[in-house]
Amino acid sequence: MGTTKGSLRILHVVHGFPPESRGGTEAYVDALCRAQQALGQEPWLLHGSFEPRARVCLEERKDLPFPAFRLHRADTYSDFWDRAHCPRSSALIARFLEERKPDFVHVHQGIRLSDNIVELAEGMDIPAALSIHDLSPSCPACFRLRPDDTHCEREVSMDSCGDCVPTRGHESPEEIALGIGVFRDNARAQLRMARAVIVATQATASLVLRGLGLAREDCALRLLPLAHERRFGGGAAEPRAQGGPLRLGFWGLITRRKGVDYLLQALGLLHQGGEEAPSIQLELFGGIDTEELKAELEDLAEGLPVRFHGRYEYPQLQKAGLDLAVFPSTCFETYGLVLDEAFELGIPAVVTDVGAFRERIGSGGFLVPPADPRALADLLRDLADNPSRVQEARKNLPQPGPLPEEHAGRILDIYREAMTRPRPKVQGVGEQRRHALNYLRFVNASQCPPQRRGL
Repeated sequence: MGTTKGSLRILHVVHGFPPESRGGTEAYVDALCRAQQALGQEPWLLHGSFEPRARVCLEERKDLPFPAFRLHRADTYSDFWDRAHCPRSSALIARFLEERKPDFVHVHQGIRLSDNIVELAEGMDIPAALSIHDLSPSCPACFRLRPDDTHCEREVSMDSCGDCVPTRGHESPEEIALGIGVFRDNARAQLRMARAVIVATQATASLVLRGLGLAREDCALRLLPLAHERRFGGGAAEPRAQGGPLRLGFWGLITRRKGVDYLLQALGLLHQGGEEAPSIQLELFGGIDTEELKAELEDLAEGLPVRFHGRYEYPQLQKAGLDLAVFPSTCFETYGLVLDEAFELGIPAVVTDVGAFRERIGSGGFLVPPADPRALADLLRDLADNPSRVQEARKNLPQPGPLPEEHAGRILDIYREAMTRPRPKVQGVGEQRRHALNYLRFVNASQCPPQRRGL
């Protein structure tokens, strides 16, 4: 665990925070702030908001155990790439930094705030770290998915992104090309300016850096697994009973990109044709994000050994008697917190070979290609017929991530090491290019929502 000597005033910057905004990054920042407090540090929070005001403003929150401030912008649709930079927001954040004088700034996500917060901090000689929680630093459309929903590994450029970026309908090719160039060059600059770039997996780091045309040595990259608060009190699932069905479990919010439709198709393949179906039971835990997907999944599951449990509590997973977790995502997974939960339960996992899953699963599970129900069906049949393979994987499970205070201690070590580094001599994109882009964007801009794609 990292040292706790010397209290630091640490400003955490994130795009949103509960109760207004809930997600994995927000939960991570909340847990990190609380763990840093427990280690005797002074975390502060600055976060964005969905709610615009008449003018850009900061509102202090009194409902959290650490100092917290919500920044409201004055424009709409501030989640989108073409409004990543907000001059008035940047000016307000700069004044905040000057007045509050934190010892360290940790930027988690600048969406809804502004895109140059590392640059603002380093310009005042306040050391800054930048965490890569997702693929948005290297994708104007955020998720690195093409319009046909295929995964994208292209380097950001007009040629790569011009037909894919969110648009509002009035943009010229000149505006789009300049906007993509400014987005790319600013993202590159923020990563190179940060005295530490913190990322949980090599797979995520590689894709983001590659997408921006950066090499690992171009920034101060620090790999650090995410914290995992233990959920199950040390209790593991019981091994499969002799002769019982292979009990599969999926848990988490069920969206189309989580691949549950392919899992149900795979199960359907096992129950058609002349061959006897293997003894398998599927338990699905989690809400389904759209009624359309819910109806589709229920149709696929008809007549199959499948139970939909809906919203769930963690003790339900522990009591479900699961033998194997299945997470058949079709999108790039930057980490996969559900794997830590499976590891804690002592359950191997079947995962698709996307993103960080290969890196994280090791010998504690099984890989299949994404969006391939036949390959998944063949693997499930083999595992049902050969339970020793599941037991062998159970013996080789990786350990779950570090406890929050241990993780917070390692983060503090990264901060202190970063504070000894000289300020990087890196230039931002420059006001001249930003002014030229703003001129093109706002001469005929409207307040209409984007016509396609986006968050």
